Amino acid sequence: MIDATTAPRTAPDTITVIEGFDAMRIFLATVWRRHGRDPEDIAFVLGGAQWADGTPVDAAMWEDWLAATAACRGDADAT
Repeated sequence: MIDATTAPRTAPDTITVIEGFDAMRIFLATVWRRHGRDPEDIAFVLGGAQWADGTPVDAAMWEDWLAATAACRGDADAT
């Protein structure tokens, strides 16, 4: 487990946009379970983030994700 107090804020590791999307989904599910929340409360997000036939179930969520990654990169045309 990474120690949040010593981990660099700009990690040298890179991941793909798809790996980031999967990491976000796993992160949300893990945090939600840790806090003992009802799975139905976040099911619409996690359900839309599942992969089906090579694309996320919710196409709009994927477009939102791409816009978010572009904004993080500082792309001028993001969002």
